Amino acid sequence: MLLSLAIPACSTHISKDSAPDTIPVGEAHLPNGTGGINKTGNPYRIAGQWYTPMETEGSYDKTGVASWYGKKFHGLRTANGEVYDMHALSAAHKTLPLPTLMRVTNLENGRSIIVRVNDRGPFVKDRLIDLSYAAANALGYAKQGTAHVRVQSLEITPTAIPDSLAMGAKLKAEDHPNIITVSSPETLTLPATSPTGKIFVQLGAFGSEDNAGKLQTQLKPNFPAAHTIAIQIAEKKLYRVRIGPFEDMVSIEQTVLSLQQKGFDKPMVIIE
Repeated sequence: MLLSLAIPACSTHISKDSAPDTIPVGEAHLPNGTGGINKTGNPYRIAGQWYTPMETEGSYDKTGVASWYGKKFHGLRTANGEVYDMHALSAAHKTLPLPTLMRVTNLENGRSIIVRVNDRGPFVKDRLIDLSYAAANALGYAKQGTAHVRVQSLEITPTAIPDSLAMGAKLKAEDHPNIITVSSPETLTLPATSPTGKIFVQLGAFGSEDNAGKLQTQLKPNFPAAHTIAIQIAEKKLYRVRIGPFEDMVSIEQTVLSLQQKGFDKPMVIIE
């Protein structure tokens, strides 16, 4: 027998769901669980894909893309019988037990919150988790629609991040694990020797080649190795402005500190 689902987290609407501007981040709260039940559920199928719910969250720790859902499903029942409240810190996941408290960290800005997973979804390729509007707002990505996040069970301490990342550095994305975002000169900590591969310092990624060219031109007088590289992500072309490649970490550190002194406050160290 398939799991009976209320599926507000189908995610086909996520990027187009309208976002209210009336939920202060500090007032978001966890759902109280009224009307909900604890359930693991039987294997179920959505759009031809089978999913097997987990018995326990254990030491769950994954990174991927998070989307969000809001007004369209506000007030409807979630998969475990609770009422979806877009103002509360909740989430939908394809296989985690319901309900489960999980820590979600936005890897693009370092913000972290605790959410109550009480729904199933998102049933869109490459999406890891679907957060409520309030949760997405608290993590700072409600306006952009999606973000690269890390989802962890609470038994994993918040400090359990790769040793190669400094305290102020954040993992950018699952599909590019060797990106370090430096928040300030004091938090820059890099290994003494270079890993295998080419190393660059990236200053931005643009949908417009003209905008990328303007930044490159601005950098050139002080950083002659600045250049633009075009990459294709799905159906979208991005133009990355970066400096390098570098042969040693000392040069990278000097470049990052110099960039920050000149007002470029979020350079990224990329190891390819």
